[in-house]
Amino acid sequence: MLGPLSRMTSRVLSPFPSPSGRPVPPPVEEATLERQLRGLTGLVAEADAGALYPDAPDRVLVLVDQGLIQRLLTALTPYEHIVADRYRVVVTGARVVFEDGFALVRLDGRASLAGVAESEVFADLTVIGDLELPPEQQKRDVLKAHIHVLAVDARLVAVGRRSGRAEHLVEDLSRTKLEAFAALASSLEIPVRQEQEITIPGVGPEGHVRIAAASLPLRLALVSVHAFHGKLWIAMKAAIGASSLTRNEFALASERGGLSGPPRSPPIAAAGGGATGGPDLRGLSRDERLARLHEEYRRLRERFETLLAREALIADTERVRGDIVLAVRAGLVKAVALEAVRIYFDRVALDLSGIEVTESGEIKTDTFLGRVTAGRWTVKLYLLQLRGVLRARAPRIDLEADNEVELELPVLLEEGEGTAAVGFAWHSHGMAKIVCRSFETRQEVSGRVMPEEYPVRGRFLLTAVKDSLTATPRFDPAFRVKVELSRESWAKVRTALEQQDDITRCGLALDPDKVFARLQELVGKGFVIHLPPKLLRTATLPVGVTESVEVEGRRVGVAVTHNALRITPAGLWYSIGVRADIPGAPRPGALSSPRP
Repeated sequence: MLGPLSRMTSRVLSPFPSPSGRPVPPPVEEATLERQLRGLTGLVAEADAGALYPDAPDRVLVLVDQGLIQRLLTALTPYEHIVADRYRVVVTGARVVFEDGFALVRLDGRASLAGVAESEVFADLTVIGDLELPPEQQKRDVLKAHIHVLAVDARLVAVGRRSGRAEHLVEDLSRTKLEAFAALASSLEIPVRQEQEITIPGVGPEGHVRIAAASLPLRLALVSVHAFHGKLWIAMKAAIGASSLTRNEFALASERGGLSGPPRSPPIAAAGGGATGGPDLRGLSRDERLARLHEEYRRLRERFETLLAREALIADTERVRGDIVLAVRAGLVKAVALEAVRIYFDRVALDLSGIEVTESGEIKTDTFLGRVTAGRWTVKLYLLQLRGVLRARAPRIDLEADNEVELELPVLLEEGEGTAAVGFAWHSHGMAKIVCRSFETRQEVSGRVMPEEYPVRGRFLLTAVKDSLTATPRFDPAFRVKVELSRESWAKVRTALEQQDDITRCGLALDPDKVFARLQELVGKGFVIHLPPKLLRTATLPVGVTESVEVEGRRVGVAVTHNALRITPAGLWYSIGVRADIPGAPRPGALSSPRP
């Protein structure tokens, strides 16, 4: 089975014999088949070598559905052009098929002599072209594509009486050079952005945390383009964190072959692969040539589908519906997240003043009545002024189902120092009250926060909202801080305890040495505080499309109608539906040539 390209061309575009008995050149079906074979040969060679979509850590795969390109083209219909300064051509419809390494564009319309009423003499006209994406893309918000005309077919209208003038028109059109028809299908823009920026809002200057706002540019450069299964498969190279390039800088980088620019080899042409190395067609009749080409096509197509079945990324991506689909492997998602965390937590200023931490416990003692609870002690740490700097180590990031990203972030709290008040309270129990009074003491102390790594664990929920992706943090705010008091501070605490070591106070129940050792143990273990929820902010990545694109020199409005996001341990897939229209223009309807 030859597929949609053959049905599109052979059914309508078979050569029409002119009155002189000569076939109308070029033979459209044969030219289309040869172009398919070149495309399939290139696809098979790349897939066989494992180079179709290699597992490179910086690759992004963008899919563009053929339906979107068709809607962009049909949004303009009907439109007209003057060809070769003598033919008036009205384009009435378009078909687009992306198969077999061939991005086919077919335009249908009607041709007549310029300046002559169409009702007197006209012919149906079909133009076959190949959609190509040049490697040098000058704009960053769209991909510019060109349509290269491959074949033209002029036909007498199938109904009504034959007209000698109409037959001459068909012959004249058939002898016109292909280049003259280029104006009918010159170029169009595809709404695929090649530059985005993740933004994370800052925190402060008021409050416990001060963090500068952060942004992380993401740039994509064209690597290759393939056409099959109704889609353009565009491989792009991602650059993370580099500053944006101006148009001139981008062009210079491309010429130098640097990482900022796309490759210099033409993407779709490379996919086409040049000569097919296929069957020898010399000396064969037209029907024999077509039969031989069909046979070679079936062989290559079967081989390609077998090779394609080994590509897990392609199978996973094809299951995602959308006019534009973005596929990113897990490695690149993690790399972007790592860089965003590194930038955001490069230097976080903390002010923990006004935070209170409490620890408590019981003391038991031996008496003539046995071992009894002498009382309950409570230690309160009041952070009067404690400032420090947070820095993040390399985090561990895992992609989870349900669009979640798990994050384990080692955070180093450094340069922390300040003052605090330590309150010690003793509440005697039972018979201990007879010889041990309850008391409280409060001492202002100074010290520093131990420069140690403190793990922060949690998740980010990724959500597709209008024109953007958001990452909302879900973290446990508990954070253990270890404090080292100065010698002078410990001396104050010990003196306060020793003042209670008196038979008239609490000397029988409270051993200052044991209590002091216990306090040192507690302080050395650290105190659990709760970080402010706003320490981790929602990050946003704009992923909308431009408001309009240029198609055949006219502006066509585009807008996102819906979007969806899916995350698995293997990667991320984001898809959008796109509406394309011109206010007041007719909606795409019947795409075949009109009847007189």
